Amino acid sequence: MAEARKLEAQDRAKPPATPAGKAKKSRVTRFAPAVAAEALPPLRNSDFPNTYIKQISVRLNDPDHSVTLTWAGPQAEAQETGPFRSSPGAGLKGLNCDDTGTSRRSGSKCTPKGTFTVSGFADHLNSDARATYVTWFVRARGIALHYYPSAPKYSASHGCVRLELKRIAQLIQSNSRTGLTSVVIDGTWTKPPKQW
Repeated sequence: MAEARKLEAQDRAKPPATPAGKAKKSRVTRFAPAVAAEALPPLRNSDFPNTYIKQISVRLNDPDHSVTLTWAGPQAEAQETGPFRSSPGAGLKGLNCDDTGTSRRSGSKCTPKGTFTVSGFADHLNSDARATYVTWFVRARGIALHYYPSAPKYSASHGCVRLELKRIAQLIQSNSRTGLTSVVIDGTWTKPPKQW
């Protein structure tokens, strides 16, 4: 439990300060009408922020732990919705991540069940640079949707939702809006062959 809390603390930590004299580069830019299309992040739809991802749904009981996207705005019908494959949290040995209270407990290594709101973005997790295109939804625990090179067909992460395809992690990060995009985690969690 202490190790899990240490990982959560590391991931929710603020990014390191930019050294003096070096400009800080941000992959995600705020919308400005005068910004040229080529300056926008990859996979952002041309009508952002008017057309954006309204809801990200993760189904725990599907063997693929399917992630589907619901869009809002004038160009919503033309956007990609999924389902896309993911791998949620495995939980600590002996814990039942299907229990909502347990899944939300800090240090549980479970993906928290319920409805949350996107709270920010990062290029990668502090605890593992292989986890990229991070979209936070429970920042207090260091829990996010992100790409990871290994997304098996069972729960395997430390609590985050690992996305199988880097392009989908980019799509989600580029078209979600902080405070407006909701993340819904539901369904019946199945204990994986190995827990942390």
